[in-house]
Amino acid sequence: MSISSFLTKKFLKSLFFPSHNRGEALPKGLIRLLKKQPGFWDLPELPEIGSPLSSSGLINDAQKSIAKKFNTKKCFFGVNGASGLIQSGIIAIANPGEYILMPRNVHVSVIKACALQNIIPIFFDVEFSLETGHYMPITKKWFTSVFNNLDFEKKRIVGVILVSPYYQGYSTDLEPLIKICHQHNLPVLVDEAHGSYFLFCENLNLPKSALRSNADLVVHSLHKSLNGLTQTAVIWHNGNLVEEKNLIKSINLLQTTSPNSLLLSSCEESIKDWLNKDSLDKYKKRILEAKKIFRELKKREIPLIETQDPLKIVLKTSEVGIDGFTADRFFYKNGLIAELPEMMTLTFCLGFSKQKDFIFLFHRLWKKLLIHTKKHHHLKAIKPPFRLLQTPEIPIGVAWRSKTYSVPLAESLGKISGDIICPYPPGIPLIVPGERIDKERIAWIETQSSYNKDLLNSYIRVLHN
Repeated sequence: MSISSFLTKKFLKSLFFPSHNRGEALPKGLIRLLKKQPGFWDLPELPEIGSPLSSSGLINDAQKSIAKKFNTKKCFFGVNGASGLIQSGIIAIANPGEYILMPRNVHVSVIKACALQNIIPIFFDVEFSLETGHYMPITKKWFTSVFNNLDFEKKRIVGVILVSPYYQGYSTDLEPLIKICHQHNLPVLVDEAHGSYFLFCENLNLPKSALRSNADLVVHSLHKSLNGLTQTAVIWHNGNLVEEKNLIKSINLLQTTSPNSLLLSSCEESIKDWLNKDSLDKYKKRILEAKKIFRELKKREIPLIETQDPLKIVLKTSEVGIDGFTADRFFYKNGLIAELPEMMTLTFCLGFSKQKDFIFLFHRLWKKLLIHTKKHHHLKAIKPPFRLLQTPEIPIGVAWRSKTYSVPLAESLGKISGDIICPYPPGIPLIVPGERIDKERIAWIETQSSYNKDLLNSYIRVLHN
């Protein structure tokens, strides 16, 4: 089968990103464009269009108008996903050799930016649930403890990265954490890739958007949590702790010189769609329907985990002795395609189209799964073996560029990693370059490997002594 023929394949239910549910919830303006002759829209940077960094043109006009609507200094569209704009934000904050404080569960794009620019991460651990195998939202008490243990005299910390919501929908109350950072004159970049729509739905008892919580830079994925095409994203610039010229330089460093005109149009249309009252009312209805779906599935005694994002249905498969990877293969085989398998859970993304028969299909397949799948009696999560604060023994950029050789993970004990071990999704690094590999880390990863085929027989590049 060719790629193009697979792209037309129908599934029973597409419960994965992008959130437009295979076109069902695309903005009307984008649908009209896609109905034109194929490729008709594939244009270069004509003067009338410009680019995200142009001082004139339709893209500049759209960005200015949207920034004004949300009372921010600037916003810039991106066509290299949230990853590209997160990396631009990091490079705008930190110079080579400087430190950025970040949670251990940052996305791999953050590590790659550190490797590229030789920025040094100070990882702080995050509370972990043995019941779900998930990192928990960061509390003010936990974050205060992190700051109380930092040595600001020895390490030049120039900024902080926060992630909220997480992939599964857990959301942190960001405002008190950002206030702590600002008291230390530290700018905050928030990876809010999974929470774009929080900005538009402030009356639905959803988490407060990072943009409304005084973050200095906020990155939204427009395909994960709005209804844009894959690779579309936006970065918002707020406050005075990050210089605009640095942000523009960083975006210019990393963005393509040939941004796709269809994707740029999608950036504008997906945001404008949510600013349209009729469309917004429709999406709010979808969100309320998602909350009803959750309640109905719980009534049917399906083990779900409640997070702060109603569009995520998180199935706790471990409660019945089934790991999330096995459950994912079963649902996939039966046409219900999930988004995120993990050891203890399986996460589905409802998206923004109407899920007419989801409850019926989900309940039917759940009962079938219970009958036909082998159970494990000792399925349990293991807490990641991280200290409260941890910095790679060798700077990431140095380790990444060093000469390495490949060994089986089991034989890497005591060696320094030159590699990233990072199953995707969710894209959270288990080992980063520059970290010394200890027996606790190996045991933890090997336990994950029992269920995650991406980690089976793992090899890792390590530095020469």
